[in-house]
Amino acid sequence: MSEYSDKIVKEDIKIILEDLKEYYNAFENKRILIVGGKGFLGTYFVKTLQEINNLIKKPCKIIVIDNLITSKEKNLFHDDVDFLEKDISDEFSIEGELDYIIHAASIASPPVYRKFPIKTVDVNYQGTRNLLELAKEKKISGMLYLSSSEIYGDPEIIPTPESYLGRVSCIGPRACYDESKRLGETISILYHQQFNVPVKIVRPFNIYGPYLSLDDGRIIPDFMKSSLNNSEIIIHSDGKPTRSFCYVSDAIRAFFRVLMIAPPGSICNVGNDKEEISVKNTAELIKKIVKTPVEIKFEKSNDPNYVVNNPQRRCPDLKYIKKIVGYKPQISLKEGLGRVHVWYSENLE
Repeated sequence: MSEYSDKIVKEDIKIILEDLKEYYNAFENKRILIVGGKGFLGTYFVKTLQEINNLIKKPCKIIVIDNLITSKEKNLFHDDVDFLEKDISDEFSIEGELDYIIHAASIASPPVYRKFPIKTVDVNYQGTRNLLELAKEKKISGMLYLSSSEIYGDPEIIPTPESYLGRVSCIGPRACYDESKRLGETISILYHQQFNVPVKIVRPFNIYGPYLSLDDGRIIPDFMKSSLNNSEIIIHSDGKPTRSFCYVSDAIRAFFRVLMIAPPGSICNVGNDKEEISVKNTAELIKKIVKTPVEIKFEKSNDPNYVVNNPQRRCPDLKYIKKIVGYKPQISLKEGLGRVHVWYSENLE
C-alpha cells in the first residue's frame, strides 16, 4: 500500500472519528465482536475502533470473526484484535462477556453469491440467527445487523422509505441474497420482540470506497478496474438504470450512530440522497476522473442473468435516520470517486 492511498484511508477514519467523538467513552473497556471484520465494511469498523482505542483511557477489546472466503486481505491483525477464522452459519461460541455485536458478514458480491447461492442463504439466515442467540446469551448492550437495500427489489417508490414492503422475486437469480437478507431482518425483529435483543437494522444503499475488491462485480469497482486495466468501461445494459452511491466514511458514520443512538428494533436506510445518477453517467464521470483515454462500450453480458430482476432505480429516503441519529451524508460522488481512483490505481492486484 502506498503512502498516498494509506493517507486516504487515514483521512476517512479521521472524518469518522470527528463525527463520533461524543461516543468514545461508550466503548471504554467494552468487548466488541465484528463479524465479517476482514471484509470491505468490516475493515473500516475495525480500523475506526482501533483509532478510538488510542483516544480513550481503557481500550475496548476487538474480536473479529471471518471465514476469509471473500477476503483479499489475509494478514493478521495487530495485538489489540483477537481473530477467529470461523463460519457463522456453523455452531460457534465466544468466551467471556460481550457488549456489542456488529454483523457485517455476508456474500454481497453478485458474481459470488450467484456462484454460492445456498451458502449465501446460510450466512444471511442461519449465521444471523446464531449471532442473535449469542446476543441473547451474553445480554449485550447493542447489536447492528447490516441488511441491504436489495430487500426492496425493484421499487415502485423513489426515494424509497423504510416502510416500503418491497418488490422482490423469491426465485430469481438474485433471490438467494435478497430474500435471505429479508429473512435475516425477520429473525432479527423476532428476537427483539421475543427476547428483547437490542438489535438495530441498517439497509445500505450502494456503498463504495477503499477495500471494496476490484473483482466484486458491483458498478464502481467494475468500471474502475476496466478503465485502469483496459482503458475502457463496458456497460452490460442500456445505461439507464440509476443508483445513489454512498462513500464509505459517510456509511460508517451512520452505522455507528445507529448502533449507539437508535432505539432497539430500529430499521434505517443508509446512503446518500443527494445524487441519483444513471449507470451511463457514472461511467462518464469515472472517465473524467481517470484522466486518461477511456472508451465507454455497451455490450451484452455473457451471463444471461446479469440484468434479470436488476433494480431500475435506487435512491434512499433518509428522513428517518436524519431524524433519529442526526445523520447527513457529506462526500459527493465526484469526491468519493476521486478518492477510490487513487486507491485502486495504487492497489491493483
